Amino acid sequence: MKRDWTRLQAVLADYDTFVFSTHVEPDADGLGSELALARYLTNQGKTVHILNPSDIRGNLDFLPVNGELETYNGDVHQSILDSTEIFIAFDIGHYSRLNALGEELKSRDILKLCIDHHPGDKTDFDEVFDYDNASSTGVLIYDLLSQLDKFAINDLSIAKPLYAAMMSDTGNFRFNNTDPETLTAAAHLVGTGVKPYEVYVNIYENLNTPGRLLVLQELLNTIQYDVDGKLAWALIDLEKISEQGVVPDDLHSLSDFIRSIKGVEVGVAFTKLPGRSVDVSIRSKGRVPINTVAREFGGGGHAFAAGCTPEGSPSEAMANVIESCKRAIAKGGVA
Repeated sequence: MKRDWTRLQAVLADYDTFVFSTHVEPDADGLGSELALARYLTNQGKTVHILNPSDIRGNLDFLPVNGELETYNGDVHQSILDSTEIFIAFDIGHYSRLNALGEELKSRDILKLCIDHHPGDKTDFDEVFDYDNASSTGVLIYDLLSQLDKFAINDLSIAKPLYAAMMSDTGNFRFNNTDPETLTAAAHLVGTGVKPYEVYVNIYENLNTPGRLLVLQELLNTIQYDVDGKLAWALIDLEKISEQGVVPDDLHSLSDFIRSIKGVEVGVAFTKLPGRSVDVSIRSKGRVPINTVAREFGGGGHAFAAGCTPEGSPSEAMANVIESCKRAIAKGGVA
């Protein structure tokens, strides 16, 4: 597919100061995409600040270098926003996932752009470059740079975050969104010197800290099933297990683990952090679309990987989401 990047290329050429960001709790796709384009523009003499809504996970700290990333702080970053001409959000899904940074930008005369492959509410952006048939935002940035400067994607500092973005959002090239475009792009990036096993180890194997193993133990002790084992879920309350050395970073990707259980079609992880509502991550094996469930509770995502933060108590949130998942499974014809 030939995507038209003419307008975005003009913006990148005509302006000199940018702020980049991605969704709260950045994953490798959002992070790798913003890093790759930031490094390209910096090489062109542009000024780019990356201000993310929250800290990155420990297993992704191999991607940024030399303080490239900052976590947005309204008391600290006003001068940066004052001098910024263009804001670009990557892999955002929904404007609200920019959190406080998004609210601040609404009051500023800064052109707000979005580059993404998720469906979702983008009405607060001025211009949107969405291609929901792309496997990842990383492959979109690869395509953009390929058309903008074919030599840029041969730079290892740009190739590595792009490879991490594509690999992560395709589940190490296992998910149904793994298409010829992505595999061709990944092969090219490996040709530039990216080491697949090195990226894999950092993203997946370094995820399993001692604290995360305690989380998985709690999950296995409390997991529940319904719809003849096709639906499975668990609630992890950090406050209850934090004394054992568990930290928020240990709670990621639990729905992927639940989905991997034989016979489970839809896996749901409910995670509760102190002072916050329950976060819900939903994963489907590919026969039951579940982004409709997430949208029902103000969230969104892909057809088979989505999330939301429902209102109400943990017990109310769980009950409502589980009932919605049951309906989705019945509608999908696998019940």
